[in-house]
Amino acid sequence: IAIGLGIGAMYVRSITIMLVEKGTLAQYRYLEHGAFYAIIALSVIMFLQSFVHIPEVITGLGGAALIGISLWSSIRWNRKTRQANQ
Repeated sequence: IAIGLGIGAMYVRSITIMLVEKGTLAQYRYLEHGAFYAIIALSVIMFLQSFVHIPEVITGLGGAALIGISLWSSIRWNRKTRQANQ
């Protein structure tokens, strides 16, 4: 489990570095915050799983939904500011 978590952490780190270098995180304003909220939600779910069984589908879809909502909010914000500047 530890090796798998380490490999996953290195993969996420490399993707984050790539997104920072390309300027994607600056372009999508709320994406970083969404990732943090997803991590918090996943840690709460992991804690709750010690008491109650929570299906993996809920865990995966919850994190993906938070990141998707933050991406959607970033796109909406970009459109709004682009229209305001025109």
